[in-house]
Amino acid sequence: MKSLATFAFATLSSLMIGSAARADNTLLTNPASTAYVDSTTNVAAYGHPTGMLIPGPCNLYAASFADARSHGAEILAYIRATSMPDNVNGCAPEQELHGADIGPNLWPYPTYGYRSNYPDSHIADIRVGSAWSDHVVEYVEKLMTEDKVDGVFLDATGARNWSAIAAWPTWPQAEKDEYTLGTIDLVRRIDAKRRAINPRFIVVNNGNWDRGNLDDGSPDPLKHDGEPYVDGICIEGHRATEPFHIGTAGFAYGNLGHRRVIAIAQDPADAQLWENVQGITHVFDPQPDYLTASPPVIPFHRLIDRPKKFGKTSPGTSWSGGMGADAKRASKFALSENGRLVALHAYLDGLGGGTGSQPIRLALYRDNGGVPGAKVMESSQKSIAAGTAAAWQQFSGTNTILTAGTYWIAVQSGAPAQIVRASQAAPANWYGNSDVYSDGATDPFGTGNTGGVTLSLYATYTVQ
Repeated sequence: MKSLATFAFATLSSLMIGSAARADNTLLTNPASTAYVDSTTNVAAYGHPTGMLIPGPCNLYAASFADARSHGAEILAYIRATSMPDNVNGCAPEQELHGADIGPNLWPYPTYGYRSNYPDSHIADIRVGSAWSDHVVEYVEKLMTEDKVDGVFLDATGARNWSAIAAWPTWPQAEKDEYTLGTIDLVRRIDAKRRAINPRFIVVNNGNWDRGNLDDGSPDPLKHDGEPYVDGICIEGHRATEPFHIGTAGFAYGNLGHRRVIAIAQDPADAQLWENVQGITHVFDPQPDYLTASPPVIPFHRLIDRPKKFGKTSPGTSWSGGMGADAKRASKFALSENGRLVALHAYLDGLGGGTGSQPIRLALYRDNGGVPGAKVMESSQKSIAAGTAAAWQQFSGTNTILTAGTYWIAVQSGAPAQIVRASQAAPANWYGNSDVYSDGATDPFGTGNTGGVTLSLYATYTVQ
């Protein structure tokens, strides 16, 4: 960003001829802002689904951002992946990232530590397989695991270095390729980690993945190669009338379903234009120093492409027997905040021994003194065929508003029996009874019996 990366982009509009017509954006958009100091100015204003805030490393865990997140804002951790500050700030996250003793970590060409991209910093050794690249991946993996932020904002990370200080046009082609391959590999590895650990984790890089033709004028074989590994990019400081950046905003990027393409406008009027550029999801007009959050410049629009979860989200270590007909069984789980239900999920297979297909539906009940009580909703049904391999099965929700509290997620099964099995594990968290399938799940749940396992069931929701 400009406060930390004054030369993050060079204007490409001079390379383009003519203008591009813009259609109205078919994607919902939301405000975003950076806030690199521990200030509460305007932070609470982003506490809506799905506002976005990008704190700096030293205020990443500040209470004001955690509170905004609890109200639906997405918090992206700012990371300088391609540069090393000459003097590391004393806060713990900054020390953990840039102060770690991992050996030589500066760009080795044309000599070690020669190249700089911002004042008071030098280009990091971002080559494939470098100790620094390994360290960045490990740092981001920690953020995924602890789940205190929603993603990362990789500043000045793309196919090339746009800093005037770096003087990219003077680099030999082989050196350029080392840099580009390194940044592609970095986002590829981060993407692989999040798919294994936390697929909801957002990855946005500040930069594009088009470095132009090679020095000899031939097409670049690495063009767009980093795009599949990120949810989108940040377009910083370019007007919404520039054809190159209008086109870049519309690229596909990753396939995890939560696209995030940010435009940092030059002024409020420019922000209004960026809101209508196809592909843009977040817009802000920054404060001059990027240190405090700017007032939101466009309205908020709820997104449901990245729902949260409550329940048992990992498969159990054992299986029930084949489910009988006309019965339901449930496990209880706590929802810590108000939300809007998106869907219910169950880990099931079709290996219960029966033949044909067994109808299944899920239902949600409120807790009533430690047992299921009033019905909140029930899903549409699915038919699970005999022999179906174990998998998470999603059952549609009803856009139901949920208040924080304890809920029971129930599985109701019909005839024929003994086909579907449910994944389960300790501890004891089970309640079930007979219930005729043809007329839906009863309301209330009714008297039943307890059991010694927890079913692998969870709900997805967005913050209300």
